[in-house]
Amino acid sequence: MHKSHRPSLILVGTVHRDPKGYARLFHLLERERPALVTVEISPYSRTFRVQQSSLIRNTLRENLRRIQKEEGRPLSIILAHSLIMGIFFLLKEPFEWRAAKSYAVQCGVLLQDIDLSLFAQDNLAHLFELIAIKNLRTLLHFNSPSFADLVQSQYSRAGFLFHHPPSIRLIPKAFQEREVYMAEKIRKLAQGINGGKILHVGGWEHLIDSPGGNLFLGLLKDMQPKRVLLSALEN
Repeated sequence: MHKSHRPSLILVGTVHRDPKGYARLFHLLERERPALVTVEISPYSRTFRVQQSSLIRNTLRENLRRIQKEEGRPLSIILAHSLIMGIFFLLKEPFEWRAAKSYAVQCGVLLQDIDLSLFAQDNLAHLFELIAIKNLRTLLHFNSPSFADLVQSQYSRAGFLFHHPPSIRLIPKAFQEREVYMAEKIRKLAQGINGGKILHVGGWEHLIDSPGGNLFLGLLKDMQPKRVLLSALEN
């Protein structure tokens, strides 16, 4: 009788909306060749973007054109503002899911969304406030670094916190519920992968060590996961 082998687990930390994210992640997936890919995204998020993002994007463009006419600022300058670019990225299907889906289809491997829909529902409800003219005007008056710089600063922060985890973390209840839920989903899915490799893709904040070990990383410690930041990969 063959002994069942524990699957190896790779946890990939991303900065959501990283412009280089798709290429970096697809390259990593091709290199690691996992049998299962899990992504920090909920069924609600995916459905919402399919059904609503086109309408929201059109409203966003109309509101930006109105601001452009009122203020006489070139539309190209408005669209290049990093906070406005961030909204457009938010409305797209996240690169994490797109890259994972492409890889899964190409290689015939399992793919699973593992986040809580209830959290996404609350989060995405704020999109309509985000694209309101009043809010867009406020965002445009902020002097924000370039989008690439914003992403890189997040990766730098992630790299520091991976090696210097905080001794105290004040975690909102909803965040904690998501972490427990996602860890349990991975553990359950791992039971069906005999000796294969699981690669999980999600925001880097979920991969920080926490005091007490009762969050995502701590709950999966016995699986001896390997952590990697997506920014470590260049194409």
